[in-house]
Amino acid sequence: MTRHLATRHLAILSAIVALVTARGCGGTPGSSPGSAASTPSGAVQKTGFDKLGPVSMTIWSYDNQDPGLEPVLKELSANFMKKYPNVKITMVFKDFNSLVNIVPRALASDSGPDVTEGNQGYQTDPALVKAGLIVPLDRYVKAYGWDKWYGPSAWSMFRWTDDGKTFGKGPIWGVAQTGQNVNVFVNTQKLQQLGFDPANMPKTFDGFNQMLAQIRAKLPKDQPVIEFGNNEGYGTIHMFGGIQAAFYSAQDERNWIEHVPGSTWDTPGNVKALATYQSWAKNGYFNSDYNAVKYDQSAIEFSKGKGVFWMGGDWDAPVVKEGLGANVSVMNIPPGPSGVWAGVGGLSGPWHISTRFKYPDLAAAWLNYIIASPEAQKLMYAQQQIPSPSNAMPPPAGDPYLAQVTDAFRQVADDDGLMLYTDWASPTMYDTLASNFQDLLAGKISAQDMAKNVQADWSEFDQKLQQ
Repeated sequence: MTRHLATRHLAILSAIVALVTARGCGGTPGSSPGSAASTPSGAVQKTGFDKLGPVSMTIWSYDNQDPGLEPVLKELSANFMKKYPNVKITMVFKDFNSLVNIVPRALASDSGPDVTEGNQGYQTDPALVKAGLIVPLDRYVKAYGWDKWYGPSAWSMFRWTDDGKTFGKGPIWGVAQTGQNVNVFVNTQKLQQLGFDPANMPKTFDGFNQMLAQIRAKLPKDQPVIEFGNNEGYGTIHMFGGIQAAFYSAQDERNWIEHVPGSTWDTPGNVKALATYQSWAKNGYFNSDYNAVKYDQSAIEFSKGKGVFWMGGDWDAPVVKEGLGANVSVMNIPPGPSGVWAGVGGLSGPWHISTRFKYPDLAAAWLNYIIASPEAQKLMYAQQQIPSPSNAMPPPAGDPYLAQVTDAFRQVADDDGLMLYTDWASPTMYDTLASNFQDLLAGKISAQDMAKNVQADWSEFDQKLQQ
């Protein structure tokens, strides 16, 4: 399903730098994407688009999963065209890396998308903002009441100052369709066989940590407590968030990702969390081949009965359900002493409107329809996806598993515990985290070393932001 963390190639950053430089030298003839003429103003048109005459709207998405959001977007777009027969929507689905690699240049061209997904964090969106390639959405937030969708900390992931330097402040540039949360998936049958009650799970991190040790002592050595896949490198980042949340506040993590002055990752709490994570590897909680197993494949292996737990994104909930059926439940890693439920998560990829599109109000109406309409939310739930708005309709009755997945996301979101994605903190942070986590779990570096290495990457990029 939709994934926020995927390998960020430096080629993306290089392409964006080249693009911004080219725009500064003149760009294409006519009204530039960054000009005032390209920014919509005045009253927002919300209906009556059938009077526009023939309109073509090209939409790019990396939500190319079926089951998942691809069939949802296709059906909703078909419905939208039935309402407005003069509007022809062309949906183009790409994988994540393919889309974000080319979207900056595509938006600057005459043949790019009119609406597209981008990516939060310093890898993609700030350059789109700085180059004037996407439309600020604040007027639509007000006109449609989108401000009720998310809390302030969630909205911060779509805010950038006009120069693309300050994350979490400034205008709103995107909106998201679904919520995302890293959960603990439990093989309830295995847990019961080991003498534990799935209906009475630990409510604190210490209690959960003790349960892991007890399960390890009861299981045969060749069977993992936690089925794990880290071939791409983001499995460690996802899993660590729940551990980290027991020792380091979600707000501190968001501040650090958004480069709030004075933020640091090199704290006693983070060192303790890293040491705890390292102990999980040392104590044999994982399958021995976790670095060779891909993330989504580990969900499949878990669905086939490997491991007592799988810790991963709720976008893979349908995969797990398909394999384990009634023998699975969903929970969050329990909180530390603060009592705040938190972990890696946020909202799905940001939808942007191109400044080159002649009908931004039409694009905003499409966005409102695919996110807020009852039809959209019913279709999302049918695909085991969680609608992002906090005021979304509840999941349909009669599906306790979907209710658990939804409740887990709402539990963290309502506690203001969405920690976002750690690799958003710099263009090189993904590689820094992936390599350091691999060395940490292999016992090649200490928790203190990793905390310093990660903060060094952050500090180097923070200095560039100040220039």
